[in-house]
Amino acid sequence: MTTTPLDSSPDYPGADGNILVSIILPAYNEAEALPTVLSDLQRVVDDRYEIIVVDDGSTDNTVAVASDYPCRVIEHQFNRGKGAAVQTGLSKARGQYLVVIDANGTYPASAVPRIVELLASHDLVRCERVRAGEYQPISARLWSWSLDRLLSLVNGLDDVDQLSGMYGLRREAVMPMQLESLGFAIEAEIGIKARLQGLRIATFPVEYQPRRGERPLYQQWRDRFLTFAHILVMVLTYNPLATFITPGLFVMLAALVGAAFLREDRVFAPYLGLSVHSFIVMALGAVAAFQLVVFGMAAALYGVEAGYRPPKWLIRASSRTFRLGSAVVGLVMAVWAAVSIAQMTIRWVTTGPVVFTETRALVLAATLTVLGLQIVSAALFLSIFAGRLQRLALLPVSEVRALAGGAR
Repeated sequence: MTTTPLDSSPDYPGADGNILVSIILPAYNEAEALPTVLSDLQRVVDDRYEIIVVDDGSTDNTVAVASDYPCRVIEHQFNRGKGAAVQTGLSKARGQYLVVIDANGTYPASAVPRIVELLASHDLVRCERVRAGEYQPISARLWSWSLDRLLSLVNGLDDVDQLSGMYGLRREAVMPMQLESLGFAIEAEIGIKARLQGLRIATFPVEYQPRRGERPLYQQWRDRFLTFAHILVMVLTYNPLATFITPGLFVMLAALVGAAFLREDRVFAPYLGLSVHSFIVMALGAVAAFQLVVFGMAAALYGVEAGYRPPKWLIRASSRTFRLGSAVVGLVMAVWAAVSIAQMTIRWVTTGPVVFTETRALVLAATLTVLGLQIVSAALFLSIFAGRLQRLALLPVSEVRALAGGAR
């Protein structure tokens, strides 16, 4: 994915204080709605504001309509997606406060002063849509409700309108986010990263209005599918404890217990599928499950490298006691299992040319050998980042955020 980073230098355009607020309107084929939206905005802004219309490769006369109003018009040569248009607007904005509004006429311009007022003491201000059900089909309402619940359940976001197309951001808060979403998942990404950065967030209700202009039905469903896919990736990536590590540990424990139980030859219940084949699958499942744990740890480290405060569980896991303890446990497990394999091999060789009968024990010992070595490798891998994790844990959120912004 491509990103459009904000200018983090102190002499960005508008730093002299002439422009306080930049209002960004991402627009794709919104020629019908733009006159109303821009006219309404003119009634609530003064010389401290600038209005930026980002045309995302429209095929109608969106650019011509926008050019008739006192605003800056930025054009994409082709349709790149709403997220890309928002990122372009953020990168070109000159204000300290950045307000994003959908250009389809569904949000009231009268809410802008309230957003600006709240941005004086908050980093992110989100407008929660009310009465949206009167102007949205039931499929759209269920869609928004489902995604809100998903983001609340897995990522701990407040159960509010996370996909609202009207919100405000402070410039210094959005700079470290390194936004990536090119489509309609941009709002969910901002919400997830705002929580990770510990931003001050405010929400207030606005009356949702009927959309001006129509979007083809196929575009709506296409955008929903792409949005869900991107949000799912973010949900999995930015809360690895819930999505990878906890399930991985549970499956690994269950697989090891099942393998140990099925190791006994007296277990025979073919109608339940409890045979040597099930035992082997259990044993290999334990190794596969541990890969989920390693992947979750890597995802958490990715978040830290992206500038977010390390979670408490990762800080504890990176401590010297935990790392050394894990390495010792893994090493003991691998050595014990390797010795068991050697003993089984010696017994088989010394008894003469007979059929090997300890298949289950051999598979379980081999599994524990591989798993033990994986645990040792994971502890060594975590040691590479341990020093930085422990240092970041001692810094306040503001300094972690500043380090992230400076790194870019």
